[in-house]
Amino acid sequence: MNLPGRMDMRRALISDYANVIARFDAFADYLRRWQPPALMLWGRHEPYFALAGTVSWMGDLPRMEAHILDGSHFLLETRAESALAFILEFIERTGQPKGRAK
Repeated sequence: MNLPGRMDMRRALISDYANVIARFDAFADYLRRWQPPALMLWGRHEPYFALAGTVSWMGDLPRMEAHILDGSHFLLETRAESALAFILEFIERTGQPKGRAK
């Protein structure tokens, strides 16, 4: 969150959240059609988004890999080491080009 531009990016996302929600059907259509490799890391103490709602994406991506970690909403900030291990292994296994993940 302290990196340049991160707070501006978050503010833009939050201020346009109604349009993000309105596009969920388009996101689901894309996932169903293209079946991209997908990794879900979830914090078991997430206060804002229900696990069931997130897992429902598996209906569109039945091969989605999911892991539940002992964390909360800011999972990558609080469980970075655990999350990074899953992320790096996923990128290596799915053959994503090095240097493309940010």
